[in-house]
Amino acid sequence: MNNLTKERKRSSGFGLEIRSLSVAAGEHIAIVGPSGCGKSTTLDLLGMILEPDSCEHFSAHFAEETFDIANLWKRGQGDVMAQLRKRHMGYVLQTGELLPYLTVWENVELTALEGRRKGAGTDVAWLLRTLAIDHIADAMPDAISIGERQRAAIARALASSPALLLADEPTAALDPNLSRVVMNLFLQVAQQVGTAVVMVSHDVALVDAFHFKKRTIHVRREGTGRSQSLTTQSKETMRGRYERQHCLFGH
Repeated sequence: MNNLTKERKRSSGFGLEIRSLSVAAGEHIAIVGPSGCGKSTTLDLLGMILEPDSCEHFSAHFAEETFDIANLWKRGQGDVMAQLRKRHMGYVLQTGELLPYLTVWENVELTALEGRRKGAGTDVAWLLRTLAIDHIADAMPDAISIGERQRAAIARALASSPALLLADEPTAALDPNLSRVVMNLFLQVAQQVGTAVVMVSHDVALVDAFHFKKRTIHVRREGTGRSQSLTTQSKETMRGRYERQHCLFGH
């Protein structure tokens, strides 16, 4: 995406301006910064959930086909964007948001079925085993811990082998030790599946521990004359197969 803007109606005024943002296949990017600086807004824009106010260029390349997202918004083709999300993207919310009437296995299996329809589904048993939650496969979401729900949500998001996974504070509900365990498993699985990851986090120390590269960006706040730093950090996969792309937000 290039020269994208999004205004938020708040008492203090808020404007997010993205000069240029590119996410390469298999790349891992973390967005860190204080509350209210535009991290989750950026995820929702990338996920085609939130419509930008203006955008010079916004495209996505999935399954050897390029989609003009800016034009889809202009033409009101929300159904096409919904199908792109369903077939090529995964989203991990802070609260997990598992379907309460399905077991852990069924939650993950439901997403894996979509991947199998496109010939790229990930084995459910392998995901649960790798994320160390295979022992709760038959449990209902309300019978497991917050940490287990988070890992189940990660498994579900990765089950369709998405090209892009968006994660909003995936370790927010976990203690520091478990956060590192889950983050390590999360990135290992994403790497093996070949998924690009864009993750929001308040935990700068956790992000640094996994050696993400830093990019500093700015968010405009109306009426204050000040800008607030928002940092993206990118990490090449351990296999080194993908070239890191420069990411910059600004005004």
